[in-house]
Amino acid sequence: MALLLAAPLVSTLSAQYKVSYRLGLGLGFTDPKQFNESLSAQELGTIGSMWFPLNYDLSVNIYPSLRVGYKKLSTRLITYNRSSGDYILPIVFRGITAESYFTFRNRLEAIFGISPMFGSAAFMNKKLTASDETLGVESSTTAEVTNSAFGFLSWVGVRFYLLPFLSVEGSSGYLYSKFDESWKSASGSTPISGQIKMSKPFLRVAAVAGW
Repeated sequence: MALLLAAPLVSTLSAQYKVSYRLGLGLGFTDPKQFNESLSAQELGTIGSMWFPLNYDLSVNIYPSLRVGYKKLSTRLITYNRSSGDYILPIVFRGITAESYFTFRNRLEAIFGISPMFGSAAFMNKKLTASDETLGVESSTTAEVTNSAFGFLSWVGVRFYLLPFLSVEGSSGYLYSKFDESWKSASGSTPISGQIKMSKPFLRVAAVAGW
């Protein structure tokens, strides 16, 4: 992996984008076995093992074959991992990226990237209601327990330039991370526990706009 990342750095090819914004959809896999055992003990449905985060990525070229940027993987808008009773599990990872590349056949670009990442997960229900019997009114409230983790994402991929300002790309890689058993709530105590292992392959497709 180190050789693959180092090889493109000797290239003197000019970057086709100086600044680029990437938007795509990822596919990851998790191992929530211990977490699901905790949910079952609370008579809640288990969550799935697949993870479909949206990918947001802004990068800037700092060398003819190297760009750095900020990456976010999030299921805040699209949450596949659902339990019973309207409980959902959004997972978000954020990190600084370093990506080397080299172009070939004019419109194709091979990419090699790494990113240390910080992850956050929240098992929540935003549709709970609280009643006031004296006034006869109801209000919405949120139940939530959270967890955090550090991780590392690496990937290789190919970008194809459709237009001078637009391209598409796909990549495959590996995410190393794990949410431990320490789930926390605002009150400080929670019956929810259990690990969620995130160290699995990660796939992504995206559109890239740049200038």
